[in-house]
Amino acid sequence: MASALLDVERVLALKTVREVSPRAAFFEAIRELGKDEGDFTLERLKDLMRVEEHFQALLLYDQIDFLKQPAHIAESGRDFALGVQRICLEAANAFQRFLRNRNAWATTGETLEVTFRVTGLALNSIHCFVKWGSFLGDAPRAVPWKQIHALYALAEATGYAQVAFALHASRPSFKPTVQSLYVRTLILDLLNAGNLTKVQIEIADGWFSSWCNDYSLDTEYSTRHHLFYVDLASESGMHLMRKDSYADSVRYIRIDGLKAQVDEVQAGLRQGRLYAGYGAGALFPVEEHVALLSTIEKLYQSIVAGSENRIEERTHFEDREVDVVVGIDRVMRKVREGPSGAAAHPAESTAAVSETVELSPSGMTLVAAAPQAAAPSAEPDVERWRVFDLSSKGFGLLVDRPTSELVPPNGVMALRNQESGSWIIATVVRKLANRTRGETLIGVEVLSYRPIAVDCVPGNGGAPLQALYLPGTDPNGKLDAIVVRVGDFRTDQSLVLAAGGATYRIRLNRIIRKGSDWIKARFEIESKA
Repeated sequence: MASALLDVERVLALKTVREVSPRAAFFEAIRELGKDEGDFTLERLKDLMRVEEHFQALLLYDQIDFLKQPAHIAESGRDFALGVQRICLEAANAFQRFLRNRNAWATTGETLEVTFRVTGLALNSIHCFVKWGSFLGDAPRAVPWKQIHALYALAEATGYAQVAFALHASRPSFKPTVQSLYVRTLILDLLNAGNLTKVQIEIADGWFSSWCNDYSLDTEYSTRHHLFYVDLASESGMHLMRKDSYADSVRYIRIDGLKAQVDEVQAGLRQGRLYAGYGAGALFPVEEHVALLSTIEKLYQSIVAGSENRIEERTHFEDREVDVVVGIDRVMRKVREGPSGAAAHPAESTAAVSETVELSPSGMTLVAAAPQAAAPSAEPDVERWRVFDLSSKGFGLLVDRPTSELVPPNGVMALRNQESGSWIIATVVRKLANRTRGETLIGVEVLSYRPIAVDCVPGNGGAPLQALYLPGTDPNGKLDAIVVRVGDFRTDQSLVLAAGGATYRIRLNRIIRKGSDWIKARFEIESKA
């Protein structure tokens, strides 16, 4: 053990990866720490993470000279790139071995959270491998899509795909999610059709490392929002929508925020500012930024042209506010309390399981803003946010940057209808930061205008599960859904639900939306009494 620790410290003392000897030391250390034998302990994993992080920190600076070289890569440069690829691939394999053996080390709540980071590190290592293959410019090695899809599928199935975490302790501001890292690889692969320079690839990587937290993967297809899809069961990346692009393994990529992000970069360029995101883009000539921006604008135009009725009328506001609560626990509690704040019995608040709701945002009463600043809500767990605009799908809300950092992508929230006092539930679909004004525009999509608090009793006994019943717009109840906490979702048990004077035995059968702490699911009715 002492010699192993000494080797780790020796590697951590290295100052460069430009030379062959240090790269060989990193490769051997990562291979030894991640080998598929011995005990998979948390101590060994932490050593692996320290070594990989030190390698990435050195690479961030050592790659600059390589990227600035002419398009024709010298032999020494090619050896450097291939050496980096070997280390990245070895690190990806090492982290995946620890994930496969996570029962040996992820035994507490604290170590379970390390699983999020290990999954992200595996994805980031594969992404680095793919990116350096793109730098080489010649026939790259095949992208390991099956590994990439499997890592995302693991996080999605386990419920942490949208949980933000610091990927490397040395860069605490970079807090991606497994989903954003996955989407970053998908987009960079789509964007680079062999027409980008090495520098443009690096700039794009920094931009999308920052932007992809605002994007999402959906399980339901919308002609308004989706032009591309990815099949988790395939051995390929992102594709244009086709007529046969529908399956349980298909996810639809939603990048609504791209236009605002492009506009922000353009505005910075006009003022002589180079946007870097989470990369080294500010070190490269402005011409490379402009050329890359043109390529991304073409991608956006294809999204607009390929989506039906994508641009819809939005109503803008200057002086309106709305009461908001964030997080599944608070949302459950507020809906259960009802408009008056007193808990309502589920049987008294439902007419039938197939109740139909028809209400548009334009009928919602909003609070007039105070002349100087937003007045705080009288309720301690309720915040008051400014309303920027609204559409048939949801709202645009403005908050300060510190507040926005507490709102997770795809988080669930409730907004108070000031006219009725009832709560509308919604989910965060994008977060667009305005760095000049210090504000963030949070786009929310309404999940239900009239959620109903219900208790679902497990058929085999046990404590009731708190849930929200979401009436759909189909008169036959085919679009009805139920929202539960992530830990309460199971497809292998029956639930008894009392509503509208009847008792239903139901079974949750398909996830249609998912956040870090909530799941919206379809259900089937097994019996009614």
